[in-house]
Amino acid sequence: MQYIIIPKKYISEKNISCRFAINQYKLLSDLEGKKTVRLSDIAEEITDGTRAKRKYLDSGVKIISPSDFKSDNIYPYNIKFISREGLQEKDYVKEGDILITAVGKSGQAAMVSGDLEGSVISSDIIRVRMRKKEEAEKLLEFLNSESGQYALESVKSGVLNRITVKAVKDLIVPADYRGVHIKRGRLLNLQKKANELYTNCLRLFEKEVKQDDILFELPKCVYLKQKMLSERRLDPKHYVYYKSKLYEYIHADSPNVKWQKLNEVITIKKAVRPQMPDDTWVEYINLSNVDDDLSVIKESQKGVYGELSSRIRYVLQEGEIITAKAGSAAGTEKHITAVVTQRFANVMASDAFYNIVPKGIDPYYLLFLFKQPIIIKQLDRASAGLYFRTVIREEFENIRIPRLKCEQEIAGKMREYVSILEEYFHADKKEG
Repeated sequence: MQYIIIPKKYISEKNISCRFAINQYKLLSDLEGKKTVRLSDIAEEITDGTRAKRKYLDSGVKIISPSDFKSDNIYPYNIKFISREGLQEKDYVKEGDILITAVGKSGQAAMVSGDLEGSVISSDIIRVRMRKKEEAEKLLEFLNSESGQYALESVKSGVLNRITVKAVKDLIVPADYRGVHIKRGRLLNLQKKANELYTNCLRLFEKEVKQDDILFELPKCVYLKQKMLSERRLDPKHYVYYKSKLYEYIHADSPNVKWQKLNEVITIKKAVRPQMPDDTWVEYINLSNVDDDLSVIKESQKGVYGELSSRIRYVLQEGEIITAKAGSAAGTEKHITAVVTQRFANVMASDAFYNIVPKGIDPYYLLFLFKQPIIIKQLDRASAGLYFRTVIREEFENIRIPRLKCEQEIAGKMREYVSILEEYFHADKKEG
């Protein structure tokens, strides 16, 4: 049986729950001897987000939700839009605001970057506005530290792990954060620069290729000829696709957009397990080592070759691409793809990936495409299975991609984007 002995002075009569007592004890022990204050005493405003009725639109006001948080950051790539109707002034965020998720995976804290100023937040997020930006950076560093997570963990309640506005106002935080904001500021700058680069790529791409939601709507009923049916695919969604607006769109060239089959610009390497002594130490990559939002390899693992799964088969080379072949997220918005950079050249990889060698196309433009709805929706159609999905090779190779005059410009920005994010992960790991 696990237990912890908590001195009486750390027990609060206002909350005697086990979770609160343990985390409050850990927090106060860490802060013992340091001057502390209630967060509400130093913050300009602490509130939650909009409760206006939500209907997602193709354009309007961006609304940040808990699902947009990852690795202490807010990633703008899948943020949805709502109408301005019913919104209040308190619902809008400014650059430098600290946002805290309040349900589910609650206690995640991130700072609003300049490109998200003017967005609104959902009611499942708590906003903390400090008087000065440097104070906000210091607070964020604390909230994402071990002590800060003790503080947030102690105020969660119920099966939803809910955190209330009042609980955040009553948080005990150190009055002096001496210097801790310096490294956080550097990481935030890297994140901001990467976001700007990706946003610029999107602007270039969407001038030529439309990705409106209506394009991805599937007809409710279609009639097909028997010769189109296959005993290998009995799922209706697979066949409805052939009568969709998306299918029609990607099979029609325009003066500025030429569509090409994926197998015309790539080669898929064979998954052959290399011959080497079983006691060899090797570096390798699994699906979990790739960030599914950012499409960047975060890190590799090491192990003894003979003790690793027989699925470790590829030896990666710089400029190649790895993209998920199987898994619960294959063919979804969380589909995993990354470019192999110099840092991960000659590292091995699992055959849960397709290991792709681009030919006649820049790998960084191809990486960008694999993050776009117009490709993700085709990946979805190419995937079979309900809980564990497999991307069928034949259909994967027949995915149609747009060739654009601006693709080299996009590739250049994506190359810089990946370089910055690699630096980000390396710095975060080193400093954290």
